[in-house]
Amino acid sequence: MKNTVCTRINAAFRLVVQVSRANAVRMDSSPLKGRERTSMRLPWLIALLLFSASMVKPFPAYAGLAEGLSAYDRADYATALKELAPLAEKGDAAAQYRMGKMTSLGQGAARDARGAAEWFHKAAEQGLPEAQAALGYLCLIGEGVSQNNDLALAWTRKAAEQGDALAQFNLAVMHGDSYGIKKNPAESLKWMRKAAEQGQKDALIGLARMYQEGKGVSRDSVLAFMMFELAGRNRHTDAFKGRHAVAGKMSPTQVQEAGSLANAWKKGMPLPVRSKTGAKKSS
Repeated sequence: MKNTVCTRINAAFRLVVQVSRANAVRMDSSPLKGRERTSMRLPWLIALLLFSASMVKPFPAYAGLAEGLSAYDRADYATALKELAPLAEKGDAAAQYRMGKMTSLGQGAARDARGAAEWFHKAAEQGLPEAQAALGYLCLIGEGVSQNNDLALAWTRKAAEQGDALAQFNLAVMHGDSYGIKKNPAESLKWMRKAAEQGQKDALIGLARMYQEGKGVSRDSVLAFMMFELAGRNRHTDAFKGRHAVAGKMSPTQVQEAGSLANAWKKGMPLPVRSKTGAKKSS
């Protein structure tokens, strides 16, 4: 069962390259203390300059993060490692997550599954959803950490609840009727829909198949066609085949409705739960 789940999620899971925002710069704005507080000769201009210097001091760290992320995006891993490693060591979650990815894939350094898991864990403990999703996946497959379904679910849920679309899809699969490690059809549908509403293409395919087969929802060929169409626009390789299979059993009116629904939908909008012409009772 574990291999089946891993295979299913692994086909969809990618440690997506996402440029995370840097944490807000923290500055010490405590008042300067002179030896004589009552003195009217306090050099206020010097105090102002010192305060300004404290404002500027953290900027190089932010620049280092931006430069490191930019270098990573252009596949300049040596520069990325140079800029991000010191920040990661100092506790920057965005840098830690990217170090985890580089270490996991052997980008700029030798591949180290355990080291990658450690970086992901550090960033995940700070609440970074991308890192939580990655760590949940590693716990599921047992890469760099001991395989643990409970931890896989826990970390994936943390990321999903923060709105990470990939984590939401993975959580839906983990709770799914076909491949789930903790089957809960209602939870599976809930998270599949949430991910699909963010435009996550694997979730759109998953939701399309639910409507196509009537699993957990009323069978609805129009909505199945709509979801396949949206996934196809997002370049999912299975979308065309699925849409073609559904369309062969649809009337021109149903195809027209499905196309209209797909054209009207924008990422972030709620997806319809029932069409006008394609709904049937669930099996």
